[in-house]
Amino acid sequence: MYKLPEGFYKVKQEGGTYIVATFFNPITCEILRKCVRDYDYNDCSRDIDELYYMPIDEEVRVKYMHFNGILLVGDRIEVVKGRKVPIGTIAIINDIRPYKDRYGRVQAYYAYLSNGMKTNINNCVLTK
Repeated sequence: MYKLPEGFYKVKQEGGTYIVATFFNPITCEILRKCVRDYDYNDCSRDIDELYYMPIDEEVRVKYMHFNGILLVGDRIEVVKGRKVPIGTIAIINDIRPYKDRYGRVQAYYAYLSNGMKTNINNCVLTK
């Protein structure tokens, strides 16, 4: 049985045959990654079922995403660069959509704001 350190919450789980879960401590802003399932081996000695089946804490996941600089729908942002939206504009993100070129490759992600404008997500920063 694996004992997770105090204050860590599950925020992400990904992988194919080697599944890694990410844990985040919102107080100390520490990140912990741990293999929770390894399908390459028949024995179950590498599997940690308590962590594999642990649900993701959505509230801490949002803090984890903001800690890593990722903006989400519903965030209050300030525009700090760009040409079409005035610098200093404060708005709420209503939607985030990819902008693709004619070959279907994603070139940028656009944030559709509550004031009806849109701008590149890289032109925005999170405000408190």
